[in-house]
Amino acid sequence: MTIIIKTKQQNKILFALSAIVFCSLMSGCQKESQEATEETVLINSPDTLEKIIPVTLIQPIQKNIDITLHAVGRIESLSSPTISGETSGKVISIHVDEGDEVKQGELLATLDDQLLEILKSQEQSELKRIQILIANKKRTLKRRTKLAQSKSISQDSVDETQTELSSFLAQETLLYNKLAAIQYKLDKTKIKSPINGTVFKRYISKGDYIEEDEHLFKLVSLSRLRIRLPVPENKVPGISPGQDVFLSTPASNQKAQAKISRLLPLINQNNKALEIIIDIDNPGDWRPGATVLANIILERFNSALLLPQQSIVKRPSGNVVYVYDDLTKTVKQHVIKTGNSITLKNVTPNSSSQTQSLIQILSGLRKNEQVVVNGASYLTDNARVSLVVETMVKKTMVKKTMVKKTMATEQGR
Repeated sequence: MTIIIKTKQQNKILFALSAIVFCSLMSGCQKESQEATEETVLINSPDTLEKIIPVTLIQPIQKNIDITLHAVGRIESLSSPTISGETSGKVISIHVDEGDEVKQGELLATLDDQLLEILKSQEQSELKRIQILIANKKRTLKRRTKLAQSKSISQDSVDETQTELSSFLAQETLLYNKLAAIQYKLDKTKIKSPINGTVFKRYISKGDYIEEDEHLFKLVSLSRLRIRLPVPENKVPGISPGQDVFLSTPASNQKAQAKISRLLPLINQNNKALEIIIDIDNPGDWRPGATVLANIILERFNSALLLPQQSIVKRPSGNVVYVYDDLTKTVKQHVIKTGNSITLKNVTPNSSSQTQSLIQILSGLRKNEQVVVNGASYLTDNARVSLVVETMVKKTMVKKTMVKKTMATEQGR
């Protein structure tokens, strides 16, 4: 009898526990059903069961863009002569040193000219002697010509005097040429700068004896510079003289804008590159030998239309974008033609990266049309969509209403 009573009590306990579990499960199902209903209301239109895809929109970005080719080259001086000796002699004085700035015609060094001065004096004395003989022969020729006219002397005597005079005149010309050559060498004992520039290298010292064609100084002009830029051969068709180039160098804070001056005729066989020449005025403190960074403007677009990469979808018909229609809440498929890929600093608010890859749209889209960005790959032509921005606003409004109701209930209690 006791055993039966215990069994009935156990059955009652099990029945009570089962009822509690069933109620808990029913309560959870009702809550999930209510949440699902709320989500459906927020995402789906109440008058249709058609699938609606949440999307975000963007309007094409308009921007002036330059299509550039980056190149790294070197800076050279447009004028960097090596001064060599044009006469032999001993260096008796040096007036400049490496790093000194010099003007055109400024004295750099002086050679011993004593021997040349002696030779000059000798030739000048000989010239005076010949000139005296010439004067005498001219007087003799004049007198003999008169005598020959009166038949006092023969014509042969006149001709002989004329020949002697011609010989003296030839010697005079020779002496003039010798004196000019000596004076030329005397002038070359004064080593002068042919340009405005800076002394880059000094090869001689005081007391050196130099020969003709021996290197004395290396000068560099900093006022005019030459930029040499190698361009890969596959980029050559887009390069031509007159194109704009933006230049900078790690050796200076100064920047420059110039134009391509000329292209060399041959492609370098070692690196398969064509060399571009750009001649510019020194923008400030640029120095020959430094590296130069260049952006060559290949093409310019004013008010180009740009879209993020994720808004462009590949379809059998080609590259397409989906344009949002606010009246029908649907999207229309537009086949587009794309251009260049541009990397810009963050220009759209929904991007978390510092830079964005944007694609140029050449045709198929107008500047005032709104294009789907997120969710574009799930769309087809005439698909119904809902804007994620609107959904977020509705959810926020529902949450705020629920909070207000809860506060009012607690205050009533």
